[in-house]
Amino acid sequence: MKSFFKRVFIIVISIIGLIILFINAETVFSQQQDVPEPVFMNFTIQPPYIPTYHGRDPFKPLDNIDRSPQLLIAELDYHGVILLGDKTMALFTWKGNPTIRYTLKGRKLFSGSEKAIDGIVGDITNSQVVLIQGDQRVVYPR
Repeated sequence: MKSFFKRVFIIVISIIGLIILFINAETVFSQQQDVPEPVFMNFTIQPPYIPTYHGRDPFKPLDNIDRSPQLLIAELDYHGVILLGDKTMALFTWKGNPTIRYTLKGRKLFSGSEKAIDGIVGDITNSQVVLIQGDQRVVYPR
């Protein structure tokens, strides 16, 4: 008798398990379809606005900001040295346009608008003024 109830119990559990399996299989294998809703029909894929950049270009390296136009030291005319307090400065003009002035002070060459010219350094000694640009060197007697 015990084995009879045991077999019936196993058969009933198996039948319940199959019923649950079929119910779950029906929901798992059914496909869901997207139904377009009228509320979302007029949306575009593009963002609402495209941001614009004001100021510095974020893709340019920082060392390229405000680079002076390329100036050759051979194009400069030397005019002399002046002393302001304890500072010594040498004065230059551009041969192409004498109204454009340059000043050598503190081993750097500055334009008329007080911007340092990249790539040009110099030195003022008691006997000469020297401008150096790359491997080119121009010496002016003082």
